[in-house]
Amino acid sequence: MSWRIIKKTSLIFLSVIGITVLIIASRLGYNFFSSNVHTVIPSEIYRTAQLDKAGLHKYTKQLDVKTIINLRGVWKNDHWYQVESQFVKKNNINYYPMQFSAYELPSKQELRDLVQLLETAPKPIMFHCEGGADRTGMAGAISIILFDKNPSMTKIMRQASWHYNAISSRTVGYQVMRNYFAWLKANRYRSSTKKRFLEWLDLPVEMKPYHGWFVV
Repeated sequence: MSWRIIKKTSLIFLSVIGITVLIIASRLGYNFFSSNVHTVIPSEIYRTAQLDKAGLHKYTKQLDVKTIINLRGVWKNDHWYQVESQFVKKNNINYYPMQFSAYELPSKQELRDLVQLLETAPKPIMFHCEGGADRTGMAGAISIILFDKNPSMTKIMRQASWHYNAISSRTVGYQVMRNYFAWLKANRYRSSTKKRFLEWLDLPVEMKPYHGWFVV
């Protein structure tokens, strides 16, 4: 192979890498500056980062939100919690604080509680954590399983991926879904369904930690 061909091939390879990095960086930047607001299930489920008062007013009106699920928990002395809790009270929006970690696995019971809330709370529902990436990615993946008419593995994985700024190898959405996917594989299931997910969730088997990313 001549030097000219090697040089041309190297330039093409570097160009592809550069474009890929630029696309990912652009997506991450857009999510960061737009409060990471996205539709999970049209007219039913939405995901966001932590919104300020203006953001709460804008998106609850725009999306006709009936319920907000706060995946950060109760932090009465923190400004963001005071703003949010006062806002929902003033605007008669159902409000449910649930404390999850961005990087540590929850218990199966905590996941069952989240599932019950997603299924029974008045919709449209909007849920959030701090950056709208890790805990929100977990809730987004679960929502796809519960409510999407065609919950493909790609759709599920995408919710807990870099597409929504989940870039840590310890992101909780990845860990929860990897445990579920491992069970599907062990039982020779090639796809996910709501029934299978709930069956897995009811099993008295603790989840184990995983490190990695969904590349979708």
